[in-house]
Amino acid sequence: MNTVLASLPLIAGVAVLALLVISIVQLWIRYEHPVRIFLRTLSAASIIGILGLAGIPPASMWWGPWLLSLVTIAGVIVACRRALVSSPPAEPTARQAKNLRPPSRLNLAGEVIVYLAVVAVALYAG
Repeated sequence: MNTVLASLPLIAGVAVLALLVISIVQLWIRYEHPVRIFLRTLSAASIIGILGLAGIPPASMWWGPWLLSLVTIAGVIVACRRALVSSPPAEPTARQAKNLRPPSRLNLAGEVIVYLAVVAVALYAG
């Protein structure tokens, strides 16, 4: 039981990392509303900050968060270029239609609050 409890931060870190990778992949492959692109970017930045604050990546993998940041930035560039240059699908499926609509204000406010909390903890702790 103690080994399970000792490995709980690693398990949580892997789960959070999986959520981050899913968000980055969606930036790369889906046509999305510009506010959704902003929201995914803010979410990815929050997750990278949480991973760093929690000390999930070991010191020998210092390049991991930087690599995640670069891949996120590249995904944002691809998503923004897609939104600016190409037109959305003419007859979108239900999932595509959901991604083409702007997110709710509650969802946007929640992400901004999480991001500001991560920044506040980093500033207070640092």
